Amino acid sequence: MPKLRDMVVDNAATNNYQQKIMDKAMFFITMAVYLLTAGTLIEYVSIPTLLKIIGLMLTGQAFYFLWKSNTSFSP
Repeated sequence: MPKLRDMVVDNAATNNYQQKIMDKAMFFITMAVYLLTAGTLIEYVSIPTLLKIIGLMLTGQAFYFLWKSNTSFSP
């Protein structure tokens, strides 16, 4: 029977691995959404407008992640 310490270490390693996988999945989903949005908008708007829209989306997401990191790690 494994010791409690080994079980806790295994659980922490499993959680760390799951977090890495979730981060990768979030990255790929985000890139897919941006590419689909760009592909859709490029049919209807000009390139400068497309770049402004994508820039605003990225800025909004960056501020969201900054807010999320401040709220999740506060003691």
